[in-house]
Amino acid sequence: MNSGIQCIVLLACIAVCSSASIMRCQCINTVPAVRRNRIADVRVHQPGPSCSKQEVIVILKDKTKLCLDLDGRQPQPKAN
Repeated sequence: MNSGIQCIVLLACIAVCSSASIMRCQCINTVPAVRRNRIADVRVHQPGPSCSKQEVIVILKDKTKLCLDLDGRQPQPKAN
């Protein structure tokens, strides 16, 4: 193969490999719950090509981002 073609193939491989590493789930570590009074914003990311699961990211008032554990125990409403 011509060295010019080899260079183009190499650059194409590098581009594909580097873009694949960017696309991944954002939530690796999760927390079971967060107190409501600490929450500033909530973002929900639906499953897609970069991540196969739904992710809920909570942004606290001190700008910390936490991922909620959606598989954990859900809070139960209080009985009257």
